Amino acid sequence: MDKYTVASVQLRMRLPQTVEDFRNDLRRFLRAADAKRARLIVFPELAGAMLVPALLDDTRTRMLRRAEAGRQRDAGVWRRLTGAASGWLASVLKADLGTATSGLLDVAPNSLRDAYVDIFGGLAREYGVTIVAPSAYLPDQSDGLIYNLAAVFGANGDLLGQQSKVMGYPDDQAFARRGRTWEVIASEVGRIGLMLGSDVLYPEVGRLLAYQGAEVLVVQGACPNMALYHKLRTGILARMQDNQLFAVASFLVGKNFLGRSSAEPFTGRSAIFAPQELTPRFNGVLVEMGSNQSEGVLSAEWDFVALKRLWETSDTPVRRELSSTDMGQVVAALYTQLRSLPPPSAVQLLAEEGIFDRGLKFRA
Repeated sequence: MDKYTVASVQLRMRLPQTVEDFRNDLRRFLRAADAKRARLIVFPELAGAMLVPALLDDTRTRMLRRAEAGRQRDAGVWRRLTGAASGWLASVLKADLGTATSGLLDVAPNSLRDAYVDIFGGLAREYGVTIVAPSAYLPDQSDGLIYNLAAVFGANGDLLGQQSKVMGYPDDQAFARRGRTWEVIASEVGRIGLMLGSDVLYPEVGRLLAYQGAEVLVVQGACPNMALYHKLRTGILARMQDNQLFAVASFLVGKNFLGRSSAEPFTGRSAIFAPQELTPRFNGVLVEMGSNQSEGVLSAEWDFVALKRLWETSDTPVRRELSSTDMGQVVAALYTQLRSLPPPSAVQLLAEEGIFDRGLKFRA
């Protein structure tokens, strides 16, 4: 494929009343992406968790859903009043999406996975596009354990692959364990390297995916503060430029219903990237959201002919002069050297005692 349009969805967290409400809300964004003739559509990290309240019918979850209904712009006076009362009762009962998620994962985790696959596989087939579905806390069918996991669905609705988050945030630990590795996912629109959240901060991850044949890097984020968002954005640009690949980032925004350690809203500005040499201002950005709280759909065209020409002509020839064999040897040597060094705390102590100098060499 020489060229195609990619779309990134910036989505606000909400609590749908039913599974069909959730599906129809997603169709709003898919229609916008379809109007732009997007072939690849990316959703953000943890947006799949919005399925949880639609699958539960206990008292606490009903209170959460009614409170959310009362906050909608089109809510009438009565719905606003009952919503406010339900919100108060939900706070008394200490109800939040995190508690509901933990409960569902304890009693019926496969029902969440089945609904997730049905919705996103069905939407991919309905619109004839490749969808990188939002991550959620889901069981992995290979071992039954819970991970922060995102799946990729092809234009025929088939599940093409999945990726678990490896370098989890501290808040992830309440719901899921860490993934084990990263694998490229083959699709109709190219080989996808998928990174969730802080996975993008590690240079080795981008290089591993590149040498597995990734053609595009997809990053999903759910950042509870601006500092984390800016770190992820910097990481995305670095991994993209390090490996001369196209990249797309999708961020979750809005109220944090998960009841995690921070009460701050999720924030971020979704974007579509290309190597600096292929962007008008040489900054690596093709298009980026103007707001860190608004919903929307971004789109841009990726030209793979131009990308492969860059690999052959770039004055930084990372794609043509360093083979995977050479890279493996370099990385192996680097980690052998790192393992021989004392931990940072020990280095600091030795330096203070005058045994080490700052160049990590023993004093005579």
